[in-house]
Amino acid sequence: MTSLVVIVVTALLYGGSASAASDLTHHEVLDENGDFLLSWTFDDEQIEFEARVKTHGWLGLGLSPNGGMPGSDIAIGWVRDGQAYLTDRYADDQALPPEDESQDWELLSGYENDTHTVLRFKRKLQTCDVRDRVINKDTLRVLWAWNDEDPDDDAGPAYHSQNRGVRSSVFLRNSIESESVPSNIQSYDVTMTNATIPPKRTAYWCRLVEMPILQTKHHIFKVQSVITPGNEGMVHHMTVYKCHPNPNRTVSPHEHPGHECYTPNMPQDWSECYKGSLIAAWAVGTGDVSFPSHVGYPIGDEYDGGQVLLEVHYDNPLQKEGVTDNSGLKFLYTPELRQYDAGILVVTQSVDYSHIVPPYADDFKTDTFCNQECLSAFIDEVGEPIRVFGNMPHAHLLARRMRTSLIRDGVETVLSQDDNYDFNLQYVRMLDEEFIIQKGDTIMTECTYNSAHKNQAVYGGLGTDNEMCESILFYYPRMDVIFCDSSPHPLHILSFAGVEEIDLETPMWINNIPIVKPANMSNMTYADVVQSIVWDQDKAHRFSQHLREGTFISDCGFRGQSSLGTSQFRKESPLPKASVPAAAPEDVCSTSSGSAGPETFTMLCLLSLMMYSILSTL
Repeated sequence: MTSLVVIVVTALLYGGSASAASDLTHHEVLDENGDFLLSWTFDDEQIEFEARVKTHGWLGLGLSPNGGMPGSDIAIGWVRDGQAYLTDRYADDQALPPEDESQDWELLSGYENDTHTVLRFKRKLQTCDVRDRVINKDTLRVLWAWNDEDPDDDAGPAYHSQNRGVRSSVFLRNSIESESVPSNIQSYDVTMTNATIPPKRTAYWCRLVEMPILQTKHHIFKVQSVITPGNEGMVHHMTVYKCHPNPNRTVSPHEHPGHECYTPNMPQDWSECYKGSLIAAWAVGTGDVSFPSHVGYPIGDEYDGGQVLLEVHYDNPLQKEGVTDNSGLKFLYTPELRQYDAGILVVTQSVDYSHIVPPYADDFKTDTFCNQECLSAFIDEVGEPIRVFGNMPHAHLLARRMRTSLIRDGVETVLSQDDNYDFNLQYVRMLDEEFIIQKGDTIMTECTYNSAHKNQAVYGGLGTDNEMCESILFYYPRMDVIFCDSSPHPLHILSFAGVEEIDLETPMWINNIPIVKPANMSNMTYADVVQSIVWDQDKAHRFSQHLREGTFISDCGFRGQSSLGTSQFRKESPLPKASVPAAAPEDVCSTSSGSAGPETFTMLCLLSLMMYSILSTL
């Protein structure tokens, strides 16, 4: 799919205040000062925008492959003397974009008031114009800008100066709101308490939170973020785990700020909560998460210990000191139970040195999966197939494309994908239709990375500068399984560098696995070998293929209420592959669909020239 970036240069306001258009279903403020408001709605064929920006000058919107001007498809408009104008343009470089021969943006209305300009316009999602970008379900990088003066009749729009910025978004989103709102609604904030963000690039901070005492089972039906003002750029993602009952668990005073996760300072019994249920997952770019009207997340049931563990990933690249945070999540819940309990399943590549992204690669693929035996056993326990209604892909800075799919009877079907993934928009995608997963199915996640600018390998880890590859599935009815993970077998990884035998008898971290053969490597460890590989572009490509052709280790973890054994699902197997890959999207611009694409246009031009040459000789 075509990667997208959106340049929005706008001006507007409604009745003197920046209020959203009530007939449009989606709204985003694109700048920090709230001067730029974009609203939109869409159907299968087109998208309609209304832009409201605090200016009386020109405005525009465009789509770009990488967030910059070159290669962008841009619309610029303005209002002068009560008359609205809109032009379709394209950019080849960092300069005023010329007008496109094919004017595909359609102006619907426009006006100015005392403080703002308002333009409403629409465009087809796919115009089949070679200078236009496709608007699809991928992440869009939204670049916004405006100028306080209308364009000069001769010189055109003036430079936007500092009135510009960038924001990632997903335009074709399916936002779920319950068809019926409970009559009895309660809320509870699970937040940090004056936590001091560590002055380092990446930190995971944990706090044990006491939940309200509930006498009966309730359902969470909506989750909202609570971000401390000023910390929006540092709170990257948050997870909340429901702890099992343990009357002896270490409890800190309410005002205690918590501890850095995965360190000796954090009480050891807090780690038990990771074996509980994942209640919520939120990341930058995610708005409110609402469950379908027949689904709710259970709290106050027999498995509820009355405590949750809040884990916040802070991203502090400037290593600021003394920043205090009280961010977290607000749960809206009700005693009015819904038909199904919701569950959250994480399908992930093991977060360790088995995950290697070599440098110099612009298209390196990592695969992970939920093995068939694990999935089938837990589906058996609940007695019916599960239905996925939402998905949040998660990776770090090198990820460019992410796809989650299902293999059933050898046929692959895509559940969710983003061909323009952005680390800065970890968006929860509510599916257009619920996706049924049944016994015998395999869930696959493929992550594609661009490390062409790197000169050293990047390894799996929790840090922002490390990498991850996981897909978080929101589904019902809830199973006891929490996660599925997989990774290439360490011996197969090392065989790429000539290793013949390793010592797996003594349990240890993968980094410290000793090499046995060949003899000249017997004094080395796993980490020594992988760090000694001298990479180039060709070797990175061969490594990707090498991993896919070898043995994988897969496993799954669960809450502990299951009657299933704790180690029976760990297995070694080849990477699951579909005999029938997922179907490619239909090319609506091909000649077979009746539309003239770029190849057709070129052919018509050549035929016209040939006819002209023939006629000129008669």
